[in-house]
Amino acid sequence: MPNNHPIKIAILDDHQIVIDGLKLLLSSHAQFQIIHESNNGFDMLDLLESSPADILLTDVMMPAIDGFEVAMQVRARFPAVKVVALTMNGEGVLIDKMLEQAEIAGYLLKTIDKKELVVALETIHKGIRYFSDEIMNELELFQKIKKENEHINLTTREVEIIKCIAENLNNKQIADKLFISERTVETHRKNIFRKTDIHTAIGLIEFAKKRHIL
Repeated sequence: MPNNHPIKIAILDDHQIVIDGLKLLLSSHAQFQIIHESNNGFDMLDLLESSPADILLTDVMMPAIDGFEVAMQVRARFPAVKVVALTMNGEGVLIDKMLEQAEIAGYLLKTIDKKELVVALETIHKGIRYFSDEIMNELELFQKIKKENEHINLTTREVEIIKCIAENLNNKQIADKLFISERTVETHRKNIFRKTDIHTAIGLIEFAKKRHIL
């Protein structure tokens, strides 16, 4: 990358201390230029409208508009901008969602060191996706569980029933909540126990937790 064409970086995080830390980490590397920073996703979208960045580093969990929604809007409005998610701890379901739906270019933990951050940004700028090792492990585990869930073939209604069971609701309460009959609830329960080969509510709740259903 020629020195006269730095990689333009935008940083979005609702905590200014995180932004300041990232700026400090990158300040000694001439190949990067921080062109935008913001604590608010809406403001960042306005900034990108005025001057697109090469890479947007965005927090995932934020008030008003979260990292997923920001990534989706950037994908639609500024497709040339590569979005990189930053998080304290990655959850498989969110990683999978941001990767598949928002098509993010990278997913990093905020605990990474400067060396990995620089490598990640340079790699992403070349058009290659980059994920922290911990993120990759979590994603692989989630996708494995996702395939197992698909094999079990639980319906959307059955998942709703499992969530109600986890709330310790009885059949009548579940029926009232979902606007179905108690007999229908009982039929769903039997199907759930048959598909999962589990026959107690406690066992079912543990099963659901391990497979990220709850």
